[in-house]
Amino acid sequence: MYEELIAKMNPCPKLNLQWYKNEDLYSDGEVEDFIIKIIAENRPEDYSNAVYEQFNWPIYYHLSPLRKNILNWYKFKPDSSVLEIGCGMGAITSVLCDECKDVTAVELSRKRATATLLRCREKENLEIIVGNLNDIEFDKKYDYITLIGVLEYQGTYTESTNPYMDFLVKIKQLLKPDGKLLVAIENQYGLKYWCGMPEDHVGIPFEGINQYRDVERGVRTFSKTALDTLIKESGFHNTYFYYPYPDYKLPTVIYSQDVLPSKKDTINSENFRDYSSADKNTLIANEKKLYTDIVENGVFEFFANSFLVECSDSSQLGEITFARLTSERKEQYRMATRFTKQNTVEKKPLTKMCEQTHVKQMLKNVDLIKQAGIKIAEYRVDDGILVSSYIQKPILEDVIMEALKENNADEIYRLIDQVYREILQSSEQVSWKDNILYTLGLEIEENEEAFGPILKVGFLDMSFRNSFYCDGEILWFDQEWVLEAVPAKFILYYALTLLYYSYSQLEQCCPSPDVIKRYHMENAYEAFKEFQELFGYLVADEAQVVTGGTFLIDGTVDYISNVKKLMK
Repeated sequence: MYEELIAKMNPCPKLNLQWYKNEDLYSDGEVEDFIIKIIAENRPEDYSNAVYEQFNWPIYYHLSPLRKNILNWYKFKPDSSVLEIGCGMGAITSVLCDECKDVTAVELSRKRATATLLRCREKENLEIIVGNLNDIEFDKKYDYITLIGVLEYQGTYTESTNPYMDFLVKIKQLLKPDGKLLVAIENQYGLKYWCGMPEDHVGIPFEGINQYRDVERGVRTFSKTALDTLIKESGFHNTYFYYPYPDYKLPTVIYSQDVLPSKKDTINSENFRDYSSADKNTLIANEKKLYTDIVENGVFEFFANSFLVECSDSSQLGEITFARLTSERKEQYRMATRFTKQNTVEKKPLTKMCEQTHVKQMLKNVDLIKQAGIKIAEYRVDDGILVSSYIQKPILEDVIMEALKENNADEIYRLIDQVYREILQSSEQVSWKDNILYTLGLEIEENEEAFGPILKVGFLDMSFRNSFYCDGEILWFDQEWVLEAVPAKFILYYALTLLYYSYSQLEQCCPSPDVIKRYHMENAYEAFKEFQELFGYLVADEAQVVTGGTFLIDGTVDYISNVKKLMK
């Protein structure tokens, strides 16, 4: 069916049909043809506009950049080989091709293999084999093997009395002695299932929790203990558990057995997938509101929605202990922040465009802030990745929370004053008439007194969350965003809105109306609010916005033309 298209596009990867039995055993239906059409008509890995214009769940699921987040933060060995079992429509294959020397992708469905072929059409280090892994004879061993959403189906595709273990035993034989298997799978006891979300594979609420009593043998997931036991009984000596949040399909945060979420993470998290759209009639509890209690009671690992398990005979596991991904942003701003066991923090660009533009801007920001006489954590550049030492000092936000516990409003205001002084120091000033708010067509009245000093360059990340407090001094870090001719009070407003959004209890000690008056923002508040929303459109990928992603912005005003004015 796709021979003409393949011949026309002449993709680089090799398509191996030796083991294909001329039948596809699963499919999402006709939508797969439409997805292949999107892939063929767009630049590889650039499908946001098509997702935005033709949204439905299969299109979003297969083409969302968030799919890559299950592995795009992972640190693969240089010059390694990887076997991807069940590549689907290539959502993760391109990541493997970019990170490893050579990739062999196995896929049961020829249609989905075709999607991967066209999606990765520029990858010369890829071979796609169509067929059942259990039938294929391999002539090499691999440094890595990935099972992303595959293990749970082996009751159907592996014919034995113990299909899950026998499948893993076979896979282990394909690994080099120190090779690693990466398994992503839903948790049988994931919190979303306790809340009434239908089980992902059989569509029946509570089916996994009820030990799959209403479905025939063929598909199942496991608890953490059961999965760990299965892997080790299959011959792997060691495991290391990661917890993709909110799940492995569309993760935005990767926790690990060494770095679990804190109360602050769960209360303030904006990285939450709304499962209620799946079937509101079966939901009996609000998943997001339960996480705080689950974390405080130390049972997050039992209730995590998904696992990513690193399996190996080697003891060198868990090199990365935590990662936060920003794939909901536009392509040029997508980054991974990852923490390592070597006490470093790394900012890894997730796209070439980000490496060429945004990373360079971040390095420039460090120099500009240093020139202003302000302390900032510095980076070194290692193969395009920004690396800094892990700093064991309190975050300024946490210092403010300690003052709040003592109901010490004077100390809180003192710290806010200190931040504002450094905001004012961070840049020289320009004429009040150059205010960026006057140039965006927002119909904002010119008023020198309302907006105060105008900074030639404003660093939007000068917030209480992006600063350490060290012996009475502020040490800034992660200064990503720069705006020209911006009011200094807007930078402070932006920092305060993040703080009060995260800690509404601040209202009891330092009511926000009093803070607005203290910093003379009464006449600028509405303009700042509108400008903050506009900045959100600058950063966010429209496909994530329209689908309720993590950078969801309310409002109906068409800001597209104004956004272009903000672009540098």
